[in-house]
Amino acid sequence: MPKLSMKKFLKLMPEEYRAAYEQGMIHNYTIEVPEVVEQFNFAPSVVISDTTCRDGEQQPGVIFTPEQKVDIVQMLGEIGVSLIEIGYPGVSEDEMKACKMISENAPKAICFVMARANKRDIDSAMKADAKMLDLFTSCSEFHIRDKLGLTPESNIEMYMEMLDYAIDHGFMIVFGMEDISRSSLDYYADIIVKARERAGSHWAGTGISDTTGIFTPKSAAWFYLEAKKKLAERGHPDFALGMHFHNDHGLAVANSLACLEVGAGAIQGTVLGIGERCGNTPIEEVMVALRTLYGIKLRVKYDKIPELCEMVSKYSGIPIPVNKPIVGMNAFRHESGIHAHGVLAHPHIYEMIPHDLLGRKSEFAFGKFSGQAVVLEECLKPHGITPNKEQLLQITLKVKAKHEAREKENQKKKVEFVKLYQDTMRQLALSMDEVIEIAKEVMGK
Repeated sequence: MPKLSMKKFLKLMPEEYRAAYEQGMIHNYTIEVPEVVEQFNFAPSVVISDTTCRDGEQQPGVIFTPEQKVDIVQMLGEIGVSLIEIGYPGVSEDEMKACKMISENAPKAICFVMARANKRDIDSAMKADAKMLDLFTSCSEFHIRDKLGLTPESNIEMYMEMLDYAIDHGFMIVFGMEDISRSSLDYYADIIVKARERAGSHWAGTGISDTTGIFTPKSAAWFYLEAKKKLAERGHPDFALGMHFHNDHGLAVANSLACLEVGAGAIQGTVLGIGERCGNTPIEEVMVALRTLYGIKLRVKYDKIPELCEMVSKYSGIPIPVNKPIVGMNAFRHESGIHAHGVLAHPHIYEMIPHDLLGRKSEFAFGKFSGQAVVLEECLKPHGITPNKEQLLQITLKVKAKHEAREKENQKKKVEFVKLYQDTMRQLALSMDEVIEIAKEVMGK
C-alpha cells in the first residue's frame, strides 16, 4: 500500500502552491488526518482500464469510424492507459474490421474485445485477430431468468461450454458479468471460481460491474470487501477485482474512489464518461482525483488529457459540458468578482486542481458579476489602458449593464440552442419510422 502523506501530496503540487499548506493556512483533511488516512488501504498500484471504444460507443447516436478508433486507442496508450477494451466485433462487419485495424496498429497498451458467451460472437472476435476476450454473461438471477431465459445453474453450464470454446481457440479470458451489483454474492463468488479454475493459464482477470448504477460509495466498498472475503473462503485469497461502474445516480467516480480506498487495484471507465444511458465512470476524473486529492501519482501524461477528451468529443459528436470537471470550458474560468479577485491573488484560492497539470490556464469571463480588479488587471492593463479610480468604476458598471442587456437579447437564442442540441442528439440514432421503412423495404412491402 502506498503511504499517503502531506509530504508526498505537496511534492506533486507546484512549488508556489505549497506554502499555504506548510504554513497551516489551508488543509487537506483527506490525507492530513490520521483517523481518515487509517481507513485507506490503497493497492500498491492502480490500473486504469478504458472502454470508450466499446461501452462508450453504446451511447445512442455515437459511432466511431475504424480510423477514429485507432486514433483514440493510440492516444490512450500514449497517455498511459494500460488496458483498453477496443470494441465488440460481433455487432457488425465494420466493427470487426475496426477491431482488427486496432490490433494491427498495436498501441502502448493491452487491448481486448467483448463477446457474449456464444459461438457467433467468439468467431467474430477471431476474425478481428483479437487475443484477449471479455467473455460475458449475466450475474443477477433477475437478468438470468428474465433476460437470458436460463436458470442460475444452466447459466453456469452454458458459460463453461463457451469458455471452453474460446480457450480452445487460444483466447485469454477476461470474465465479464452484467448486473453484479444486484446479484447474490455467493452466486457471484461461485461462478467466478468455476470460471477461474476452468480457464487455467488463459485467465486474464475479472471485476465488479454496477450495470444500473445502484451502488453508493459505502455499498460499493462493502461489496468489494465482501466479495474478496467470499473468494478467500473458496480458496482464492489473492483474487484481483476491477471496477466497472455506471453513472445513473451520478456516483460512478465516488464509487470507484471508494473501492480504490479499500484496496481495489483497477477501475474501468470511458473518456468523458460517455456510454449507455447516463454513461460510465469518467476516467479522466479518477486519474486527476487520485493525484490532486490523495497525492497518488499515476504514470499518466496529465497534460494530454484535455486533448484526448477533445478528440473523443469531436469524434463522438457529444459536446463537453461547459461545467464538466477537469476539461470543461469553465473548469478554470471565472466571472464573479469575488472569485476572480481571489484567483488574481493566487489560483489555488479557488482552483483546487493546478491548471498547469492539465496544460491549462486560469481564464476570466466579463459580465454581470465582474469586479473592478479583474477588469483592470486582465483586460485593461495588458492593453495599455490605465483608468483612474472613478473611470474604472464607470467602466465596470457599463460592463455589467451591457451584459445584462445582452442577456435579454440572448434569451430566445438560448431556448433555440437548447432545442437544437436536444433535437440533434435525438437524431444521431435512427428513428422508429426509419426502422419500419427498412423493414418494409426488406420484406418487399
